Amino acid sequence: MDHDVLTETLHDFGMTGVFYAVSELAAPWGIEMPAMPGTLVFHLVTRGELVLEVEGETTPMVAGDVVLVPHGTGHAILDSPGSATTPLFDLPREELSERHERIRVPGPGPVTGLVCGAVSFTGLGVARLIRGLPPVLPAGRGDEAAWVRAAFDVIGAESRSPRPGSDVVTARLADILVVHAVRDWLESRTPDRGWVTGLRDPQLGRALAAFHSEPGAPWSLESLARKAGMSRSAFAARFSDLIGEPPMAYVTTWRMDVAARLVREERLPLARVAERVGYRSEAAFNRAFRRAHGETPGTFARRDSMFQH
Repeated sequence: MDHDVLTETLHDFGMTGVFYAVSELAAPWGIEMPAMPGTLVFHLVTRGELVLEVEGETTPMVAGDVVLVPHGTGHAILDSPGSATTPLFDLPREELSERHERIRVPGPGPVTGLVCGAVSFTGLGVARLIRGLPPVLPAGRGDEAAWVRAAFDVIGAESRSPRPGSDVVTARLADILVVHAVRDWLESRTPDRGWVTGLRDPQLGRALAAFHSEPGAPWSLESLARKAGMSRSAFAARFSDLIGEPPMAYVTTWRMDVAARLVREERLPLARVAERVGYRSEAAFNRAFRRAHGETPGTFARRDSMFQH
């Protein structure tokens, strides 16, 4: 049951690069990365070594290592523990394109090569999936390390000898590494709580799979509990405990995410969107959409269309 929803989520990350930076950093150096809520940050070492400090946890990295900071937490990357840090946006940079930059820090010590990026997501379920990840997520150290190494080799070559389109190649491969790291974590971990745990739960998973397949159906607490084979009270308690929100709040939030996508990508009439997500009244749908997204569906559609042109 969980496989279909998770596969769809991985297939449809809707990943958008916020920025990518290729860096050559000569010791001593340290960079203070700002908090970027709603983004996932990754670091790929192409040469030398460094240490990553996130929420008091220190992670040594060497050439070939890829580490994700999934929650956009502020953190530091340094040549060695205790080095002074400079805020990222205070460093001199060369713009390669709109979202791609090159950073060079001169110095007398060994040089570290680094590819960093921050990406955001629009795919349904991705935010829930990302919230369940640990503060630091290493990649490329398991059974598929050879595949990750091959991608790393291409990224390293492109960063050392840039050619036309190198920024695009680097960004696309980095995005693939992000998906790979998340998939590897999903296959090797079973967290105690969170969305993934709910999907994998034998009883909750049945209810969630049924809801996700037909979000516009007239779902109630009773009908969801029946799909799970549980009483209403037991289902509500288990759902809230594992997933972190009441079942009907989850239903509403998911429907509004589906609605935003339908408004943004399919340009359907609002009455049709309302029907697709379970609202027989367009007025009730408008109120729910505004509570979820801070504006009416019409305003949301016009603003989004403006940004796309």
